[in-house]
Amino acid sequence: MKSKGLKRGFTIIELLTVMSIIVVLMGILMPSFAAIRRYAKAVKQKGAFHDIATGLEMFSIDFDGYPDSKGTLGTNPGPYNLDVDGAAYCGAIRLCEAMFGKDGFGFHPESRFTMNGASDSAGTINYYPKPITDENRRQRKHPYIDTDKHKTTRLSELYDVTQAGCAYSADPCETVICDVFSKVKGRTTGAKIGLPILYYKADTTKLGNDPNDDHFVPQALNIYDLRDNRDIDGLVVDGITGQSPLHFGITTPPVKSAAEVFYSVIRDKKFINASKPYNESSYILMSAGWDGLYGTKDDVYNFGE
Repeated sequence: MKSKGLKRGFTIIELLTVMSIIVVLMGILMPSFAAIRRYAKAVKQKGAFHDIATGLEMFSIDFDGYPDSKGTLGTNPGPYNLDVDGAAYCGAIRLCEAMFGKDGFGFHPESRFTMNGASDSAGTINYYPKPITDENRRQRKHPYIDTDKHKTTRLSELYDVTQAGCAYSADPCETVICDVFSKVKGRTTGAKIGLPILYYKADTTKLGNDPNDDHFVPQALNIYDLRDNRDIDGLVVDGITGQSPLHFGITTPPVKSAAEVFYSVIRDKKFINASKPYNESSYILMSAGWDGLYGTKDDVYNFGE
């Protein structure tokens, strides 16, 4: 009768070899997995932009045009991008109100896009009296995009407005639509939330896309105005480094100004010999992308590929 031989196991050398191969393969594949995740997030953000685009078209039909991305100056001209009460009311905030209303109950036709529903400088009460009455609710347009698909948050949940050096001018109670990248923890909830979606409306009376154009003079010629969201460009997300999320300017060589970066990014690359922006007759939507910084290569827009 033949005895059964002992089963031969793996040697230490063989196990170490296999483990080394696995580690090498993981090192090769991990960047690919990360790239796939980033691509998937960008695709999801593009889908969110598509929903917002549908909402903006519906708004345009109801009100004969897209919502402006600048603040209302009222009867007394003052600093750029301030509403009639002197409070900052930039493109990202205006987009959220147009799509959802200031309180989520929908946009009111008599809105003057002022902070906290206050009266304007002429004493006219706008659409947002408190408490909200049934009549007020009946006058509202329903939200133009699905409130379950698009997260919103107050600016104060994103930014530490009390931090030294925080160039904050918008009301911390104002609400913005967040992107899908969820790069920031809410300051009170601790939940991951996205950064504001920036909104720029095209000025169809203008023809240019020149980074040297001076927007601080009435003769400015650019279709899009970089300053439309400047009221949140000094807000600080990272309390340790003091990094502002909106850093269009490049400070490392070759140094580029904010205008050079912005107008280069929105320039329609199909036209070589003309400085023509994308979406020259409508609007631009912008997400900070995976790295949580606006003005960098991974930003997501509602144009291009």
